[in-house]
Amino acid sequence: MEARSRSAEELRRAELVEIIVETEAQTGVSGINVAGGGKEGIFIRELREDSPAARSLSLQEGDQLLSARVFFENFKYEDALRLLQCAEPYKVSFCLKRTVPTGDLALRPGTVAGYEIKGPRAKVAKLVRVLSPAPALECPRDPVSAP
Repeated sequence: MEARSRSAEELRRAELVEIIVETEAQTGVSGINVAGGGKEGIFIRELREDSPAARSLSLQEGDQLLSARVFFENFKYEDALRLLQCAEPYKVSFCLKRTVPTGDLALRPGTVAGYEIKGPRAKVAKLVRVLSPAPALECPRDPVSAP
């Protein structure tokens, strides 16, 4: 019987897989306590039940934070500057809007000088370069609470 329960436990472990979950964009992430940092990564240690993050984001305790997107819509200059300065020592990728001559679009259908066009043709100015995701940022080893 003991051998049978071990094999069942091994089977349960074998069925576990890692998945990547992208949450919807929401304002505010208060109510999250994180732990870890360095090579081990940043993990959600605790999620307060009544917090905005628990109510509106698909977060679970134990999730590893791989990256975070901050949208610059209605962003104050000072806040953008402070955010970019804090990100200075880390890998950063950007989603940019750029206007290019329509003649550049004929070079290779679907691309402009190594950039992939996203969205309908009417929104040609929206370009996204395909980049690999950046690793998790370092964080103090002690748990830190979001405001």
